[in-house]
Amino acid sequence: LIPGSLSAAYDTHIEWIEKLQSVIRNDIHKMRLKTMGVCFGHQCFAHAFGTHGEVGGREGQAIKCPTGAKAGKISLSFTQEGRVLLDGNSDKCNMEMLYTHGDMVHSLPEFAISLGGNANVPIEACAYFSSKEEKILFQKQQRQTTTPTNGDDNNTETSTTVRPYAVTFQAHPEYISPTGFNVNYLNTIKVLEDRGYITQQLLEEVCEDARVNFEKVQGDSLDAMIAVATTFGWF
Repeated sequence: LIPGSLSAAYDTHIEWIEKLQSVIRNDIHKMRLKTMGVCFGHQCFAHAFGTHGEVGGREGQAIKCPTGAKAGKISLSFTQEGRVLLDGNSDKCNMEMLYTHGDMVHSLPEFAISLGGNANVPIEACAYFSSKEEKILFQKQQRQTTTPTNGDDNNTETSTTVRPYAVTFQAHPEYISPTGFNVNYLNTIKVLEDRGYITQQLLEEVCEDARVNFEKVQGDSLDAMIAVATTFGWF
Protein backbone atom coordinates (compact mmCIF):
# COMPACT_ATOMS: atom_id res chain seq x y z
CA LEU A 1 0.00 0.00 0.00
CA ILE A 2 1.29 3.45 -0.96
CA PRO A 3 -0.83 5.89 1.09
CA GLY A 4 -1.64 9.56 0.97
CA SER A 5 0.72 12.39 1.87
CA LEU A 6 0.77 16.18 2.00
CA SER A 7 3.81 15.98 -0.30
CA ALA A 8 3.70 16.29 -4.10
CA ALA A 9 4.59 13.43 -6.44
CA TYR A 10 6.34 15.82 -8.84
CA ASP A 11 8.77 17.05 -6.14
CA THR A 12 11.32 14.47 -7.21
CA HIS A 13 14.19 16.65 -5.98
CA ILE A 14 13.16 15.43 -2.51
CA GLU A 15 15.20 12.30 -1.85
CA TRP A 16 12.53 10.04 -0.39
CA ILE A 17 10.05 10.83 -3.18
CA GLU A 18 12.64 10.08 -5.86
CA LYS A 19 13.55 6.88 -4.01
CA LEU A 20 9.91 5.79 -3.77
CA GLN A 21 9.39 6.30 -7.50
CA SER A 22 12.54 4.30 -8.18
CA VAL A 23 11.13 1.44 -6.10
CA ILE A 24 7.85 1.65 -8.04
CA ARG A 25 9.70 1.39 -11.36
CA ASN A 26 12.43 -1.09 -10.50
CA ASP A 27 10.82 -3.33 -7.90
CA ILE A 28 7.03 -3.12 -7.87
CA HIS A 29 6.57 -2.88 -11.65
CA LYS A 30 9.27 -5.30 -12.72
CA MET A 31 8.24 -7.95 -10.18
CA ARG A 32 4.50 -7.29 -10.52
CA LEU A 33 4.11 -6.79 -6.79
CA LYS A 34 0.45 -6.41 -5.96
CA THR A 35 0.03 -2.80 -4.87
CA MET A 36 -2.76 -0.38 -4.04
CA GLY A 37 -2.10 3.36 -4.24
CA VAL A 38 -4.19 6.02 -2.49
CA CYS A 39 -4.16 9.77 -3.31
CA PHE A 40 -0.44 10.63 -3.23
CA GLY A 41 0.22 6.95 -3.94
CA HIS A 42 -2.06 7.19 -7.00
CA GLN A 43 -0.19 10.28 -8.24
CA CYS A 44 3.26 8.94 -7.38
CA PHE A 45 2.67 5.70 -9.26
CA ALA A 46 1.81 7.54 -12.47
CA HIS A 47 4.59 10.11 -12.12
CA ALA A 48 7.19 7.37 -11.60
CA PHE A 49 6.81 6.37 -15.25
CA GLY A 50 7.02 9.79 -16.84
CA THR A 51 9.75 11.22 -19.05
CA HIS A 52 8.47 14.72 -18.14
CA GLY A 53 9.47 16.76 -21.14
CA GLU A 54 11.59 14.25 -23.03
CA VAL A 55 10.49 13.43 -26.56
CA GLY A 56 8.73 10.14 -27.25
CA GLY A 57 5.91 8.12 -25.77
CA ARG A 58 2.92 8.95 -23.65
CA GLU A 59 4.13 9.68 -20.16
CA GLY A 60 2.72 9.35 -16.69
CA GLN A 61 2.49 12.71 -14.97
CA ALA A 62 1.03 14.25 -11.82
CA ILE A 63 0.20 17.97 -11.73
CA LYS A 64 -1.62 20.50 -9.59
CA CYS A 65 -5.39 20.37 -10.10
CA PRO A 66 -6.12 23.11 -12.65
CA THR A 67 -9.53 23.75 -11.07
CA GLY A 68 -8.19 23.90 -7.51
CA ALA A 69 -8.04 21.60 -4.50
CA LYS A 70 -10.79 19.00 -4.09
CA ALA A 71 -12.48 17.90 -0.89
CA GLY A 72 -15.50 15.93 0.23
CA LYS A 73 -17.75 13.41 -1.49
CA ILE A 74 -16.98 13.18 -5.19
CA SER A 75 -18.36 10.82 -7.85
CA LEU A 76 -16.19 8.61 -10.07
CA SER A 77 -17.87 7.58 -13.34
CA PHE A 78 -16.63 4.19 -14.55
CA THR A 79 -14.86 3.56 -17.82
CA GLN A 80 -15.65 0.22 -19.44
CA GLU A 81 -12.60 -1.28 -17.73
CA GLY A 82 -13.59 0.34 -14.44
CA ARG A 83 -16.95 -1.37 -14.49
CA VAL A 84 -15.20 -4.72 -14.95
CA LEU A 85 -12.67 -4.28 -12.15
CA LEU A 86 -14.54 -2.11 -9.65
CA ASP A 87 -18.22 -2.82 -10.24
CA GLY A 88 -18.33 -6.60 -10.49
CA ASN A 89 -21.79 -7.89 -11.34
CA SER A 90 -23.62 -4.75 -10.28
CA ASP A 91 -25.21 -2.32 -12.71
CA LYS A 92 -23.75 0.83 -11.14
CA CYS A 93 -22.29 3.49 -13.41
CA ASN A 94 -20.29 5.26 -10.70
CA MET A 95 -19.15 5.23 -7.09
CA GLU A 96 -18.83 8.01 -4.53
CA MET A 97 -15.92 8.27 -2.10
CA LEU A 98 -14.22 10.91 0.05
CA TYR A 99 -11.43 13.04 -1.38
CA THR A 100 -8.83 15.49 -0.08
CA HIS A 101 -6.26 16.52 -2.68
CA GLY A 102 -4.64 19.43 -4.47
CA ASP A 103 -2.83 17.41 -7.16
CA MET A 104 -4.06 14.91 -9.73
CA VAL A 105 -2.89 12.41 -12.34
CA HIS A 106 -2.73 14.20 -15.69
CA SER A 107 -1.63 11.29 -17.88
CA LEU A 108 -0.71 7.62 -17.66
CA PRO A 109 2.09 5.45 -19.09
CA GLU A 110 1.15 3.24 -22.01
CA PHE A 111 0.74 0.12 -19.85
CA ALA A 112 -1.85 1.72 -17.52
CA ILE A 113 -5.54 2.36 -18.04
CA SER A 114 -8.06 4.71 -16.46
CA LEU A 115 -10.88 3.10 -14.48
CA GLY A 116 -12.92 6.26 -14.14
CA GLY A 117 -13.08 9.95 -13.37
CA ASN A 118 -15.09 13.11 -13.93
CA ALA A 119 -14.85 16.40 -15.81
CA ASN A 120 -12.51 18.05 -13.28
CA VAL A 121 -10.32 15.00 -12.59
CA PRO A 122 -10.55 12.60 -15.55
CA ILE A 123 -8.27 9.94 -14.01
CA GLU A 124 -9.53 9.19 -10.51
CA ALA A 125 -8.61 5.53 -10.55
CA CYS A 126 -6.39 3.39 -12.74
CA ALA A 127 -4.88 -0.06 -13.20
CA TYR A 128 -1.33 -1.01 -14.16
CA PHE A 129 -0.14 -3.95 -16.24
CA SER A 130 3.33 -5.33 -16.89
CA SER A 131 3.33 -4.07 -20.49
CA LYS A 132 1.29 -2.27 -23.12
CA GLU A 133 0.65 -5.64 -24.76
CA GLU A 134 -0.77 -7.08 -21.55
CA LYS A 135 -3.05 -4.07 -21.15
CA ILE A 136 -4.35 -4.54 -24.71
CA LEU A 137 -4.93 -8.23 -24.04
CA PHE A 138 -6.93 -7.34 -20.92
CA GLN A 139 -9.09 -4.98 -22.99
CA LYS A 140 -9.56 -7.65 -25.65
CA GLN A 141 -10.67 -10.18 -23.04
CA GLN A 142 -13.23 -7.75 -21.64
CA ARG A 143 -14.68 -7.16 -25.10
CA GLN A 144 -14.99 -10.92 -25.59
CA THR A 145 -16.96 -11.30 -22.37
CA THR A 146 -19.51 -8.69 -23.50
CA THR A 147 -19.67 -9.47 -27.25
CA PRO A 148 -21.37 -12.58 -28.70
CA THR A 149 -18.95 -14.92 -30.49
CA ASN A 150 -19.28 -17.65 -33.13
CA GLY A 151 -18.23 -20.33 -30.68
CA ASP A 152 -14.48 -19.94 -31.10
CA ASP A 153 -13.62 -19.50 -27.41
CA ASN A 154 -10.39 -21.50 -27.48
CA ASN A 155 -8.00 -18.80 -28.57
CA THR A 156 -4.78 -19.62 -26.70
CA GLU A 157 -3.87 -15.94 -26.62
CA THR A 158 -6.74 -15.28 -24.21
CA SER A 159 -6.87 -18.62 -22.36
CA THR A 160 -5.46 -17.05 -19.18
CA THR A 161 -7.35 -14.13 -17.68
CA VAL A 162 -5.19 -11.03 -17.48
CA ARG A 163 -5.32 -8.95 -14.29
CA PRO A 164 -3.45 -5.78 -13.27
CA TYR A 165 -0.78 -5.92 -10.61
CA ALA A 166 -1.61 -2.47 -9.23
CA VAL A 167 -4.76 -0.40 -8.76
CA THR A 168 -4.68 3.19 -7.56
CA PHE A 169 -7.32 5.66 -6.38
CA GLN A 170 -7.35 9.42 -6.06
CA ALA A 171 -9.99 8.91 -3.36
CA HIS A 172 -9.40 7.75 0.21
CA PRO A 173 -11.43 4.57 0.73
CA GLU A 174 -9.96 4.28 4.24
CA TYR A 175 -11.73 7.45 5.36
CA ILE A 176 -14.88 5.43 6.01
CA SER A 177 -13.52 3.72 9.13
CA PRO A 178 -14.48 5.37 12.47
CA THR A 179 -10.92 6.63 12.98
CA GLY A 180 -10.50 7.40 9.29
CA PHE A 181 -13.51 9.69 9.24
CA ASN A 182 -13.42 11.31 12.68
CA VAL A 183 -9.65 11.79 12.80
CA ASN A 184 -7.92 11.50 9.40
CA TYR A 185 -10.62 12.96 7.15
CA LEU A 186 -11.65 15.83 9.42
CA ASN A 187 -8.04 16.71 10.27
CA THR A 188 -6.96 16.67 6.61
CA ILE A 189 -9.91 18.87 5.62
CA LYS A 190 -8.85 21.31 8.36
CA VAL A 191 -5.26 21.36 7.06
CA LEU A 192 -6.51 22.20 3.56
CA GLU A 193 -8.48 25.10 5.02
CA ASP A 194 -5.56 26.25 7.20
CA ARG A 195 -3.28 26.35 4.14
CA GLY A 196 -5.79 28.31 2.10
CA TYR A 197 -6.55 25.53 -0.37
CA ILE A 198 -10.27 25.56 0.49
CA THR A 199 -12.51 28.09 2.20
CA GLN A 200 -14.04 27.68 5.65
CA GLN A 201 -17.47 27.59 4.02
CA LEU A 202 -16.43 24.71 1.77
CA LEU A 203 -14.93 22.91 4.79
CA GLU A 204 -18.23 23.10 6.63
CA GLU A 205 -20.20 22.06 3.54
CA VAL A 206 -18.10 18.98 2.70
CA CYS A 207 -18.01 17.81 6.32
CA GLU A 208 -21.79 18.01 6.60
CA ASP A 209 -22.27 16.41 3.19
CA ALA A 210 -19.99 13.52 4.19
CA ARG A 211 -21.93 12.97 7.41
CA VAL A 212 -25.32 13.04 5.68
CA ASN A 213 -24.20 10.66 2.89
CA PHE A 214 -21.88 8.52 4.97
CA GLU A 215 -23.79 5.28 4.41
CA LYS A 216 -23.57 5.58 0.61
CA VAL A 217 -19.90 6.61 0.73
CA GLN A 218 -19.11 3.79 3.14
CA GLY A 219 -20.73 1.21 0.86
CA ASP A 220 -18.94 2.41 -2.26
CA SER A 221 -15.58 2.65 -0.48
CA LEU A 222 -15.92 -0.90 0.85
CA ASP A 223 -16.89 -2.09 -2.64
CA ALA A 224 -13.74 -0.45 -4.05
CA MET A 225 -11.42 -2.12 -1.54
CA ILE A 226 -13.13 -5.50 -1.91
CA ALA A 227 -12.85 -5.23 -5.70
CA VAL A 228 -9.11 -4.58 -5.48
CA ALA A 229 -8.59 -7.44 -3.04
CA THR A 230 -10.56 -9.77 -5.32
CA THR A 231 -8.55 -8.66 -8.37
CA PHE A 232 -5.32 -9.36 -6.50
CA GLY A 233 -6.58 -12.73 -5.27
CA TRP A 234 -6.24 -11.74 -1.63
CA PHE A 235 -9.57 -13.46 -0.90
